[in-house]
Amino acid sequence: MARSGMADLILVARGLADAGSADWTLGTSIFWADDEVQRVLDRHRLDVFRYELSPIQTYADGTVVYKDYYAGFGDIESGTAVFELETAAGSTVGTATYSFDYSRGIAAFTTDQAGSAYFLTGRKYDLNAAAADMWRLKAANVAKMFTFETDGHRINRGELRKSYLDMASYFESQAAPTSVKIVRDDIP
Repeated sequence: MARSGMADLILVARGLADAGSADWTLGTSIFWADDEVQRVLDRHRLDVFRYELSPIQTYADGTVVYKDYYAGFGDIESGTAVFELETAAGSTVGTATYSFDYSRGIAAFTTDQAGSAYFLTGRKYDLNAAAADMWRLKAANVAKMFTFETDGHRINRGELRKSYLDMASYFESQAAPTSVKIVRDDIP
């Protein structure tokens, strides 16, 4: 069963990968049931802990106000189970004081926050990398198909694999770069 905060992300991933909710079955797994899409998305998840949001300065009647705060990334899992906004002191911010656009990563407060610091804890996803994986899995599934001719008609079902791999390459090129932090322990 997929987590409730994944519904929008799963929907977008399905669209990027042209994946229905029951395209094929392998053993007891149904591709692309919500839990299968979530499994692929989780491989391209980044857990974010106390990431500082950027306050955006705007003007209201000639006065500087800070109502919008940007994460700088979107595609965030929704819901209180994994998502939280905190003050600099570590207090959880009540959801009655703001709304959050999870797809764009923007907190919109109802009143001026005077530039106060806010921190986000949650999970962000690389939907393009997930779509690339889904296209590769689809290519693996159709690799068993073959080309045949009958009554003067040629059915080239083997071309699906190449098409799917082309789509995987496209989405892989759109994915966020992968970076790894390496720390040397031999240097004081």
